[in-house]
Amino acid sequence: MKEFIKNNKITYNLMSFTAFKSLLIFSLLLESPQSYDDIIEYFASHDFIKEKISIDTIRVYLNSLKRAGCQITKTKRAEGGKFILISHPFVLDISEEQTKTITKLCKTLSKTLEIQDLILLEKFLRKISSNIKNNSFKTAIEKISVLSGLEIELLENLLNCCLNKQQIILKYNSPRSGYTDLEIICDKLGFENNKLYIYGTSLDYNQSCYLLVNRIVDIKEIKSEKSQNLNIEEVTIRYTLKSDKQELQLKENEKIINIEQNKILIEAKSSNKFALKQRILSHGNLCTVIEPEDFRQEIISTLKRMRAEY
Repeated sequence: MKEFIKNNKITYNLMSFTAFKSLLIFSLLLESPQSYDDIIEYFASHDFIKEKISIDTIRVYLNSLKRAGCQITKTKRAEGGKFILISHPFVLDISEEQTKTITKLCKTLSKTLEIQDLILLEKFLRKISSNIKNNSFKTAIEKISVLSGLEIELLENLLNCCLNKQQIILKYNSPRSGYTDLEIICDKLGFENNKLYIYGTSLDYNQSCYLLVNRIVDIKEIKSEKSQNLNIEEVTIRYTLKSDKQELQLKENEKIINIEQNKILIEAKSSNKFALKQRILSHGNLCTVIEPEDFRQEIISTLKRMRAEY
């Protein structure tokens, strides 16, 4: 204690290294199965330890954890000889009242956090869920999480591809054609109606695209270079909308041209005509397409077909 007060630093002499190394191994096993080599390598690169420890020493720490109540098994040598933490007595317990408070806080945070911060929050909550007795906590978190059911590693890889605007090939589970490969140039991850999409440019259809992340199975390939001289045609439409400007939420590809009383003239540009149609139809009878005429006629035909079907 005197040494700590004097230097304000944690040193070798201030720790019980037997306990510290045992806790480190416990922490490693909480993350994933570990082999002798994994543990040795981790200790050799650790900020405080920085030394190679023997297999016999590791056995001592593992036996200490077992005596403390941890159930640890080991896979066969052919399977990597890794230690697996089956259970332990150091389990958190979160009450129903605490669960309500945490879920309320998470719902509020989810509305303001960026994607990368949402991923960190999701990882944190999942780690808590795996280490508590109260199963209702996990259920409550899954209900309110906007990333529920999504694979974290895939999300992190998609986010990195978007940040670097990379060209990738995805394995995608299409609701119409089943499993298929799609090649896109990534732009961003974003939410639409509480569902996460990846936005970009489709090289298969030469237009902008947005794909549901929960239908992405895997990233099959990340191209080293992006395709050049893409022949992508952009469509510009104008439509009026009966709405209060304060309530209007424009898309990134939209801008207000004119406002007369409660009628707003909006211009939208996109290479994805389907996305433009979906946007127009989402406004219902409050929207009227002005131009171009061919797009206007396509909307009219779609509405007539919908009316006939319903």
